[in-house]
Amino acid sequence: MRFRSTGLGEAELKGRMSKLFPNEEGLLMLHIQTYDPVQWQLRAGLDYKDIPKIFFSFLRPSLLFHVVRTLIYVKKNPKEPENLMDKTF
Repeated sequence: MRFRSTGLGEAELKGRMSKLFPNEEGLLMLHIQTYDPVQWQLRAGLDYKDIPKIFFSFLRPSLLFHVVRTLIYVKKNPKEPENLMDKTF
C-alpha cells in the first residue's frame, strides 16, 4: 500500500495491512505497518456505514476488472511506480 500526507510534504509511505478486525465500539479496525521511509503503525476505524460504499465501489466495472485481473495474474515481483502521484501509469 502507498500513502501520501500533506503533512509529510513529498514523502511517500509504503506499508502492508497487518490486521482487520471489529472492535467493541462497532468500528472495523484496519492496522497498517509502514516500512519505508519510516516504520510506523497506522490505524483506521471504518464505520459500518462506510463498508457498503467500499463494497459497491469494488463492483464498478473498471475497478472490478482490475481487482479480478490482479487476483488471477499475481506477479512475483510487481513493478511499482516511483512516484504515487505520477499519472503516466
